[in-house]
Amino acid sequence: MRSVIPWVFLTEHQNPFAGIVWDEEAVYEYFGNPPNNWPRQTTFHNVLRQLPASDVEGSVWDPNSIMHYGFPAGLIVKPEKYQSGLQPELGLSDHDIEEVRRFYPALEGAENPLLEPFKLEFLNLAPAEQKNFRIEPRSTAEYTIQTFGRSDTLMVLFEDVEGQLRYVEGDDDSGTGLNSQIHTRLQQGRRYVLRIRLYLNYASGDTAIMLW
Repeated sequence: MRSVIPWVFLTEHQNPFAGIVWDEEAVYEYFGNPPNNWPRQTTFHNVLRQLPASDVEGSVWDPNSIMHYGFPAGLIVKPEKYQSGLQPELGLSDHDIEEVRRFYPALEGAENPLLEPFKLEFLNLAPAEQKNFRIEPRSTAEYTIQTFGRSDTLMVLFEDVEGQLRYVEGDDDSGTGLNSQIHTRLQQGRRYVLRIRLYLNYASGDTAIMLW
């Protein structure tokens, strides 16, 4: 299960389509004891709270998702098959892998435009669309990458190492009215890939990105 905001993967047991019925007092007691020692409000927020259907993508509950908590016997009333406990299999489930591949499509290599220092690039994105740039630093230095405009965006920077993308840095402005910004050291002779996803616009007009 993914948030309607891309990149964010949510805890699967809070999937509004799961149909889980909890023994709520048993849940509060279990998580209120060691090793968690959670107060009731924390247990409600992390376990019992069902996420709004409008906030998630997908309708399939995946009990084996890597984002699913394990639960001992006695906490789940329905579905009956999990009354004796629910323990997800280790690792990514098939559904997890499918969702990750949806969010990270195959790299398009040289077709990604070059993001050059001090050159403002307009994104012209609709909500939920993504644009990729390649960055090829001319010198090793500290750089800033920032979006401009009244929009809600997510930026993630990767280093391209022989075709494999390694996460470097990311920033989510979280809809606060701030702009996404990454400040990091880039190495001359290395190749980077910047991915920008637009959640929504707060006003008409373009969103832009600059490297300096």
